[in-house]
Amino acid sequence: MKIKLLTDASCLLPKEMMEKENIGFFESILIIDEKDHRELTELNFEDFVNSLHDLDPYPTSSQATPEDALNILKKTIDEGYEEALYLGITPKISSQLNVVRLASKTVKKQLKVHIYPTELTVGSQGAMVYNALKLLKKGKSAEEIMEYLDSIKHKIYTIGTTVDIKTLFKTGKVRRGSIKGIMVSLLKMKPIAHCTVEDGFIGYGAGISYKGALKTMIAEIESRTDPDKEYNLFMADALNREFAEVYAEEIKKVRKIKEVFYWNMPPTMALTAGKWAVTATIAPVLED
Repeated sequence: MKIKLLTDASCLLPKEMMEKENIGFFESILIIDEKDHRELTELNFEDFVNSLHDLDPYPTSSQATPEDALNILKKTIDEGYEEALYLGITPKISSQLNVVRLASKTVKKQLKVHIYPTELTVGSQGAMVYNALKLLKKGKSAEEIMEYLDSIKHKIYTIGTTVDIKTLFKTGKVRRGSIKGIMVSLLKMKPIAHCTVEDGFIGYGAGISYKGALKTMIAEIESRTDPDKEYNLFMADALNREFAEVYAEEIKKVRKIKEVFYWNMPPTMALTAGKWAVTATIAPVLED
């Protein structure tokens, strides 16, 4: 039986890729000047990122509407699917899982929806979607895919930096870590944030400069990954591709990297991290 893969637009994978692979995506709503905008289909990424620092009031976000979620599930049914696998964002960031869960109950007689909480977000969630897609193409069942994802979620790591401390903490989705947050604010350092199953997406210290932040991030990647394993690297940036490329090259010096992907940050991620932010997600390569 064919399985439709579903996820959140904030998972990092580009809209064009998800459309090409027929991955259904639930879009968060960004509220800008009291107007709602779906994050991938109704926003120009470059214009949005360039406007972030000057927007007042600062944009807010909410999960996909129940109506949007239901429409995506109905489209899945119309495409002939009887089964779907949804890889959802961590509840530490969003209540999107609940929206999809409620919508799935409405169509449960027509569509079996497997809801898998990735416990991750942004690039870490995207890496799981990328591997799930490969497994689907190999003919694996939803249960087999979820079992595999369970085995790798603690081995996926995202860490990145930004130059805009005000933006980083403005939304509250990245928590200010008391003394660390105060020091970052006072010294105008380059804030660092990371994403793990245990922490969600949180502030994680800072570097005095890009060079200092890079050194810290590489050290964290080394401490959390296996030098004998091969990895894929998912880079995301908010109009800072030059530093993303430098960052990726430094990671290649310490870990075996099979493929590197350079993608724009999802707008909801850029909303939190600010212009010029860059993250790297390192994830184990799917073994044949």
